[in-house]
Amino acid sequence: MYIRAVFFASSLILIAGTSPALAADIYAPSAGGLKDPVIQQEIILPEATTYQEYAEWYIRGDLGVGRYSDMNGSGDVDGTSFAISGLDFDSVFSAGFGFGRYITPHIRLGLDLDYRHNTNSTFDVGTPAGLPQLENFGTVPLEFNSTSIMVNAVYDFAPNRRFSPYLGGGIGWAFHQINLDASTFTNDFDADTVIETGTVNTTKSSSSSFSANLVTGVSVNIRQGLYLDVGYKLSYLGNASMDYDYSHVDVDAGATKSSSIELDEILTHEFKIGLRYDLY
Repeated sequence: MYIRAVFFASSLILIAGTSPALAADIYAPSAGGLKDPVIQQEIILPEATTYQEYAEWYIRGDLGVGRYSDMNGSGDVDGTSFAISGLDFDSVFSAGFGFGRYITPHIRLGLDLDYRHNTNSTFDVGTPAGLPQLENFGTVPLEFNSTSIMVNAVYDFAPNRRFSPYLGGGIGWAFHQINLDASTFTNDFDADTVIETGTVNTTKSSSSSFSANLVTGVSVNIRQGLYLDVGYKLSYLGNASMDYDYSHVDVDAGATKSSSIELDEILTHEFKIGLRYDLY
């Protein structure tokens, strides 16, 4: 009986001493255990890319076709003035080049150079009072070309879309050249007494004027950084003037006159297509 009691007590002491270790083994967390703490990792997404981050500057070029609005003007022959009306030029072809900077994803500021090729017209001077020798002066061919340089601000309505309408405008300066080819014509304004032969000498004259324009159209995103621009441009190119020599000879005498003409309120309407390329 004594031995059995001692054995039982010893067993209890042994079990009590090993229980914490067994409990630790049983409940100790192991890799992948159900009681493991859940570790949450923060997922960091890249920030939205803006135009300023990958393209600050751009270059562009375009070709265009359009017309000048009918122009009026005035002229002077040896102190006697006359009116010019009905200048109806042929179609005008233009080429443009520019570069600029994105101010915001929607706004770009650019410097644009546009050259408008020579176009021709004749004009109507009627029969100016005191200048009957100019009765047929309207048959003299006139050639005109213009180059403008302007600072333009353009607003892109949807810069991150495939199609983005745009609207803009700017101001600058225009440089004009008027050419008169040597021409001879005869006026028989008084068949009984006088037959006049009028001659315009070959003349090239340059002038410049304040200018402004409005532009609108759509940009098509061909691929990242390359756009097809299709649009319309209305340009105000100011006035153009030239001095030239005019001579006329009648049966009694001859004279050479210092003359001038001025074209007023020059407007062009042009449809343009071109490319714009972002510089990274």
